[in-house]
Amino acid sequence: MDFFSSLRPFYPEEVVFGLERALWEKRVYGLYLNTEKMSDEELLSRFPFLTAHPILPHAYLYDGEAYPLGKSMEHNLGVFYCMDPASMVVPYFLAPRIGERVLDYCAAPGGKTIVASLLMGNEGAILSNDLSYTRSLETSHNVERLGRRNVAVTSGDLSLVPPHVYEGYFDRILLDAPCSGSAMFRKEPKMMADWTEEKVLRQAKIQAELLDVASRYVRNGGLIAYSTCSFSYEEDEAVVLDFLSKHPDFKAVHISDSPLFYSHPDLPEAIHVFPYLHPGEGQFLALLKKCGEETERSEGHYGILPPKIAASLTSYGLGKLDYLCHKGAYYGLSMPLRIPEKVSLLRYGVKLCEDKEPFIPDHALSSFAPKEMCIELSEDLAKKYLRGETFPLKEKDGFAVVTYLGLPLGFVKVAKGIAKNHYPKGLRRDYR
Repeated sequence: MDFFSSLRPFYPEEVVFGLERALWEKRVYGLYLNTEKMSDEELLSRFPFLTAHPILPHAYLYDGEAYPLGKSMEHNLGVFYCMDPASMVVPYFLAPRIGERVLDYCAAPGGKTIVASLLMGNEGAILSNDLSYTRSLETSHNVERLGRRNVAVTSGDLSLVPPHVYEGYFDRILLDAPCSGSAMFRKEPKMMADWTEEKVLRQAKIQAELLDVASRYVRNGGLIAYSTCSFSYEEDEAVVLDFLSKHPDFKAVHISDSPLFYSHPDLPEAIHVFPYLHPGEGQFLALLKKCGEETERSEGHYGILPPKIAASLTSYGLGKLDYLCHKGAYYGLSMPLRIPEKVSLLRYGVKLCEDKEPFIPDHALSSFAPKEMCIELSEDLAKKYLRGETFPLKEKDGFAVVTYLGLPLGFVKVAKGIAKNHYPKGLRRDYR
């Protein structure tokens, strides 16, 4: 059976026809603005071709073929995150709040984590996990680029974590489950050739297992956002309905009656973000609330820094952080998170410095530097800096953060009128 024939037993013909038609339409690209680095007004003045996302504030649509914003200086400096306009909807409706603990279960490359972190104002804490270590490295890079201090990045199988560690621990869980990927057909045409009914059923089994784990890790009164980039009923409504039948302590939460979304009569609380109704490649989303008496949640114990390092960081205004030394480097996270031995820790909030003397600030700290530590560069010097070059700079000796148009670029160490470049080699670009 081909993909579209597989949809017909479950969806009206206008849905199937709409999805077939959408495959031949041009893709719509999206970005989510980091308002901690730039205002909406400034963004639109630089990129007037952007149009507002129909649902989310601070989110925009554009023609990615005409304007490759992923290669722009602003992207590299963490002004925005480029992602599918449909996928942004998931963290937006999950609506994580300041001070909460959030789990992004299958997070890489981290787009939904980034949006959740921005919605939380860099407060609270997000555990951004993925089974793939390589893809988790990409999440860690994105977290650093966007200047997030409330995200810990891990890689591992969370189902193997001892039950007491995360039982009822998280306020909200984002489970963007691995799926057959039919919403990616327009983006990756080869995925359509790889689609089979067997793949759908195989993924549905995995999705049910992941959802069962998430149900144990969310606290009473908390929410799970179950999402896929599949259009198949078996991976979407069927998984959720089966879950609800086995977990009477959960209920589906109504999301929206907007004409931009489609809701199946079997599960009217959930939504499909179909590409013929809403810009983007598509998503399925169900919000599941865990009922029961809510228990009081403690923040946990905050780690402290050695006095010398703490003194070196006083000027950064990082606020109250949980400090951790990991693999010879110090990190700071907005709120303590349990990190079990069963997973690999890649990042615990902001990387601060190495555990050695003298104190050398890590690049990630540049996003938090106060104005008195910043030196504005001309366009020519800014491009030299981003290429990794050394250049003359008549400033007092010591570490400083260089900026361009008010955006922090990174650290230099000035000595005798020469700025030694501390921009990470992996980030260097030639913007000539």
